[in-house]
Amino acid sequence: GGSGGASQGGVVAAGVRWFGRVDISNPTQPRFSWSGTGFVARLTGTSLSATLSGGAFIYKPVVDGTPQPAFTTTSGSGTFPVATGLGAGEHTVELYRQTEGPQGDSQLTALSVGGGGALLAPPSGPSRLIEVIGDSITCGYGDLGMLSDTECYSTESHFDTYEAVAARALGAEVSTIAASGRGVIRNYGGDTTDTMPMVYSRTLANDVTPSWDFHIKPQAVVINLGTNDISNGKGDPGTAFRDTYVALLQTIRAKYPDAFIVCIIGPLLSGSDLTTIEGHISDAVQMRTTAGDAKVEFFDQIAAQTSDKAACQYHPNVAENMLMATQLAAELRAKLGW
Repeated sequence: GGSGGASQGGVVAAGVRWFGRVDISNPTQPRFSWSGTGFVARLTGTSLSATLSGGAFIYKPVVDGTPQPAFTTTSGSGTFPVATGLGAGEHTVELYRQTEGPQGDSQLTALSVGGGGALLAPPSGPSRLIEVIGDSITCGYGDLGMLSDTECYSTESHFDTYEAVAARALGAEVSTIAASGRGVIRNYGGDTTDTMPMVYSRTLANDVTPSWDFHIKPQAVVINLGTNDISNGKGDPGTAFRDTYVALLQTIRAKYPDAFIVCIIGPLLSGSDLTTIEGHISDAVQMRTTAGDAKVEFFDQIAAQTSDKAACQYHPNVAENMLMATQLAAELRAKLGW
């Protein structure tokens, strides 16, 4: 742990250590929103309950390293069991938000330990951190659902995304900055409001303030953007896409001087759309390499998704995410010596 409650492994507030970005303007009642954000607690006692406010959001508990069934909160404020039936001794309880940030903010207002136990100082984080910037694919939009489903947010699971699976395989934590339908210069619907580069510096997905201070430094940053810029028949976004992508790479490099940046695209694009976006990303990376950045690459090995891997609204299912995770983990091992 470093000074000010922050370390490689996250922010400590309200007696727990946080995953990803968290607003501690009110340090006893932190707010969080991005996919996969949450906290880890260490405690004695028989149970842990969390009082959470926000919308009807999905959360994934992990108790002593074992994933538990996700639960959905009621809109407003409520107290929800995160871990129950714990035996004697110390326990580690993690809670991850599965619902993506644009659906609204979460706030932790209280933690309650049952059975005469108490919260202990939270465990420190691993030395490995991956930041991932993306769209619905990276959120895990509908990844637990079926192609025939009409609605995908209720089957959204960040825990099952390629980046979360890869991070666990690498003994790393992951900070995800992603929102469905967003692009580099234009979104799925063709609008240009709150594109990913525009919201990248936010602590909370929908809130302009507070901005994130970038004091926690990942060793790797993965970008999976560009699908929404060209999909839905919009055509080539042109050199403006490349130039904005270059600017995003420059921003990331300024925040993280030592991070290895991996640019990927996939797995939903195919054919000429894929070729077009790959060309722009390749050009953007080449421009940064020419400018002297030796720690950025275009990893172009993510294959187009096959039809049997389609979950809700054609988004990658758990099996497709696993394939991507295996590729990404192998690449990060090779490049970072992990």
